[in-house]
Amino acid sequence: MAITDNQVAALRAQLEGRYDEHRQILQRLDQAEDNVAYNALVSAAFFEASRDRFLRDGVPADDAEVIEFIAYTRERVPDVADDIDPDIAERLILFVIGKLPLDANDDIKGNVALATKLLLLAALIHDANPSQAEFDAFMAKVRRMAEKAVQ
Repeated sequence: MAITDNQVAALRAQLEGRYDEHRQILQRLDQAEDNVAYNALVSAAFFEASRDRFLRDGVPADDAEVIEFIAYTRERVPDVADDIDPDIAERLILFVIGKLPLDANDDIKGNVALATKLLLLAALIHDANPSQAEFDAFMAKVRRMAEKAVQ
């Protein structure tokens, strides 16, 4: 299974704030096959963006910094604040930066994890404020990571 251009375009549209386009592209994806690949793409992007933000020279940020980021994200985007469960969001980030064991998030439903990752990922990218070249490089990198994951 490969990561498709449409899956990348859907994620790119989401992260660039083109939400209607994101929804339209998602509706065109083949649900059975694309769900796994798109989830892998979102997970790779979330992994990379979270590590960029919360790891410094291999050292994870304090829990308080993660909690503050989540609270600030919920505060500044009131339309989605209720869609971000603070406990789940914290656990997803802490897992990525190596502060929780492999089974720490086993009880989180896949659709909840995906939605939370997408919302947090958008905030992480917004905060990083990458140039177009940096964003293109990020998207290319996470596509390669996701392709390895689904093979």
